[in-house]
Amino acid sequence: MKFEQRNKGKLYGTLIGLAWAVFCITYCYLLPQMWHIYILSLLYIPIGLWIGYTYDRINHLASFDSLTGVANRRMLIQMLHKQITCADRNGTILSIIFIDVDKFKHINDRYGHEQGDLALQVIVKTIKNNVRFTDVVGRIGGDEFVVLCPNLSKAKSTSLVQRIKKTVALQAGEYPLSISAGISVYPEDGRTANVLLSRADKTMYCNKAKKVIHR
Repeated sequence: MKFEQRNKGKLYGTLIGLAWAVFCITYCYLLPQMWHIYILSLLYIPIGLWIGYTYDRINHLASFDSLTGVANRRMLIQMLHKQITCADRNGTILSIIFIDVDKFKHINDRYGHEQGDLALQVIVKTIKNNVRFTDVVGRIGGDEFVVLCPNLSKAKSTSLVQRIKKTVALQAGEYPLSISAGISVYPEDGRTANVLLSRADKTMYCNKAKKVIHR
């Protein structure tokens, strides 16, 4: 998904630049006496490429989180709707994993926002290293992330969460890192994006509360 969105911008810019180059060369060939206009026109080719780069950058900022590089809330919700439609059409399942960083405010307050940002980046990298290529990772809030896993059962999603938790704990440096997570599965736990996100969110908070009780 990420590569598809970003490549569109680069493709548009390249096409604009190439189209302008072809126009200039053709113009010069047909009207050789206008070669000075051709030389001047060549200066506009980088402008076409710059437009493509700018389009790519704007599209990226509109669709992806600037800190972690994963899908932002807007893009994530769009992808969730698409995944639900696809699962409904194919008669398959879709797991939604809602992840929250434990005591993130404490990390920000005690170690500073720079360390808090670093913690989020470490956790996202850990999540991405453990999910499949077909899964979608997104940042839905400050320290909250969602993973969309097509054709992944609740049991396998639970195993995935445990694997991510263990790896996150191993990444801890001067301060401990841990996450809480909740899972919902389409269509078992709901058939709409709002219901599925809400159930995964509630399950996550229940699991977080259990940690506090057992301490």
